[in-house]
Amino acid sequence: MNRRRLILILLFLAFGGWAAGASPAGAQEGDDPARMMTLPDRLGPPQLPAHPTQADLGAQVFYLYCMACHGDRGQGLTDEWRSAWAEGDQNCWQSRCHSPNHPPGGFILPRAVPAVIGEQRLTHFGDAATLHTYLQQRMPWHMPGSLDEEQYWQLTAYLTRANGLTTDLPLLTAANAADVRFGPAVAPPAVAPPAVAPPADARWRWPALLVLLTAIVAGLLLRRRGRG
Repeated sequence: MNRRRLILILLFLAFGGWAAGASPAGAQEGDDPARMMTLPDRLGPPQLPAHPTQADLGAQVFYLYCMACHGDRGQGLTDEWRSAWAEGDQNCWQSRCHSPNHPPGGFILPRAVPAVIGEQRLTHFGDAATLHTYLQQRMPWHMPGSLDEEQYWQLTAYLTRANGLTTDLPLLTAANAADVRFGPAVAPPAVAPPAVAPPADARWRWPALLVLLTAIVAGLLLRRRGRG
């Protein structure tokens, strides 16, 4: 090994040792690497796994058609959620946006947009079939019924999973969605108790009343004949 090559190797090792010892003091005090990572963009699309499920695909449908109004976590149109948008877009009801004087093709946005993910958020629908029907007939708000059938089932599956209601079904369909309940099964109506028989002393009242009415009518007829 010639002298020049040896000098280069020694310089490289010396530089490596200096770099290792010259890291910032803050880093030596145990900075959490996770804090140095870029936070995920909450406005970005969901990442799909290699083999997405029906609910995974529904997360994309939610992102495209529902998230703007219902929130990235399904929390509804809260002030906190709107603060994540660009400053010029945070007031949804400003003039010529989603107010009554919106431009052609626009729409009026309600002031209150409900949360769709959270404790007991779906119980009033009863089951996944009813939720699917509601979504298909009423959503998206500005274009009800504009998604295709598969997208509505994907969205139903996503909301079901997001609310912690897991199923063993590979796919939600019209054939099984009614079996996926969002709350306790509705109890069948109670069997009406047998009719109570009227008291014994009341059984003769109707025949007696009928006889009395007949006598009154007969008396009136006889009086009219006597006058004639």
